[in-house]
Parts: sequence; structure tokens; C-alpha cells
Amino acid sequence: MEHIPENIKFLILKFQNGSITDHEKRMLDNWYNEELPDELYWYGDTESELKNRIETNVRFRTAVEDRAASAGRSFIPKALVASIAAFFLLCFSVWFYKWQGQGEFIEAVSVQSKNAGITKVILSDQTIVWLKGNSKLNYPKHFTDKIREVELVGEALFEVTKDKSRPFVIHAGEYTTRVLGTSFNLKVIPDRGLLNLDVLTGKVEVTKKGTGLTLEKKYTVVANESLHTTNAASDLPTKAISDKDKEILSQGTQYDMNFVSTPIEDIMKRFEQKFDVTFTGYTGEYRSCKVTANLTDQSLETSLKIISMSINADFKIDKKEIRLTGGGCF
Repeated sequence: MEHIPENIKFLILKFQNGSITDHEKRMLDNWYNEELPDELYWYGDTESELKNRIETNVRFRTAVEDRAASAGRSFIPKALVASIAAFFLLCFSVWFYKWQGQGEFIEAVSVQSKNAGITKVILSDQTIVWLKGNSKLNYPKHFTDKIREVELVGEALFEVTKDKSRPFVIHAGEYTTRVLGTSFNLKVIPDRGLLNLDVLTGKVEVTKKGTGLTLEKKYTVVANESLHTTNAASDLPTKAISDKDKEILSQGTQYDMNFVSTPIEDIMKRFEQKFDVTFTGYTGEYRSCKVTANLTDQSLETSLKIISMSINADFKIDKKEIRLTGGGCF
């Protein structure tokens, strides 16, 4: 996802008011001379809003170049400005896009949760996002082969499907969160530049963008730890998460899938509620089965493997329908 870095914005302002140093100007020159991105995401706008933002962006760059020319400075090549304009204007007809080099555009999806509730979102890789009150998630209808990227505004509990070949990246305000497969609760307060991260399983890496000449900061938070940032300049220690904290964070979701001697039919209902699937062809042959298993933070397929092994059955997934065969309890 391509953004203008905060330190570059700061240098542009210094250039405009004439206070930029030679070293800073070289940094700015280098940024403007970088190649255009191969991948571009633009979230959260209708077509007309996107068109206006692109036009404003191009006019801003052109205005900066004109100021540089009038001051006798050679700064932004006109060819580069024209290339940027052409590259953006080509995409006026889409709300969100990603060019894959094969003529395919990936459709964007934007989900807004209600003020007092939780909205479940299942992504194309089967990652589950529990979007909490008055929050917004922007994501592609299909992820690419290289990376999984989304944008969060507000708060959500993530159950990220494990995929070592494709990192899962969340852009939220000044923060970028990167994982491979884990579960955590993330809350960002953009107007205050703050982040609350509570990691339930796995490990999460968070990067805060640099502002002005301030370097970016990186944090690593592991399972059962939390990181709540402040406006203080010093690094913050992580804190342990209690069982009560976990219970509060998962309220209103189907995150907790810890079953203790639970009837298989109850587990099947929980699967249907969480994963938006349906068990078909079931006629009660497993009614006497009870299962003890902790399936929290497990994918649908992994959960089905564990359940079917416990009752000596086989399963088959056909789109959103699941059929269990064989086995049983006596």
C-alpha cells in the first residue's frame, strides 16, 4: 500500500517555506525520483471522491514543481509529474484496484460496523475479523499471491489464517501491523496517534511511522501480552493479559471455541455460526458423541479435522456445505 511518508510530508512543507537544508533536499529529491509502485491500493472512496482526491494530489505536485521552477530550483521532473497523473487518472473508473500485471483488477470491499455491535467479516483467505462498534474495514475481495493487506479504522479482533508465504498486513493510522497467522485485538485512535494491541496467540510486529525527522518505531508483542502506546517518546514495556481481559476482548464474538465434553450437535451449530457454513445430510447419527477440544483460533479445516478424528468420521467441504460420514460414538 503506497502512502506519502510523514517525514516526506514534513520535508515538502519545509521546501515550500524555504527552510529546507541541502541534505533534506537531497532526501526529497531521492524520494521523488523513485520508480512508480507496481502495486497501488486506494481505500474508502466512491468513484467521484477518488477522482477528486487524485486531481488534488496531481495539482499539489504540479504546484510544488511550479514553485520550484519560479525559485530557480530544479526539483521535480515534469515527466515524473505527468507519469503520476497519467497513472492515477487511468484508474478513475474504479473504487479500489490492484494491478496484477495480467489485466485483472481486484474489487474492493468496505464494511462499516454499527455503533453498538460487532460485525463479522470473513476474508478470502478465511481470516475472520470481528469488527467492533463504529469501526471500518477496507479489504480486497481477493488477496494476491504475495501479500494480504487490509486497512482498519477503529477496533477489531483478528483471527488471521496461517500462511507463511503471505504476510498479513494491517494499515491503521500511523501504525502498520504485520503477522503470519495469529489472533489479536487491535484498536487505533488516529486523532491521538495511539494504539492498543492485545495479542491472544502467536506474535505481532507493529511499526509506527516516523513524523518529521523522528525515526519510525518497531514493537514486537507475543501471545498473552499487550502494548498500549502513549504520546511519550520513550519505548513502552508490554504487559501481561489476564483471562478476564481475554474474556472482555472476545465478548460478542465466536472467538472462544474451547469445548469440554460438549455434544457434537452443539459444536456443529457453533461451526455454522462462526464460519457461515451448513452441515448437510446429517440425520442424528452422532447425537451421542461428546467432544473435548480447544479449537480457539483454529481454521475451519483444522477444526473439522480434529472433530472428525475424535468421532472417527470423514468430512467433505463443498463451498459452504459440510458433510460428515462414517464413524460414530457407542
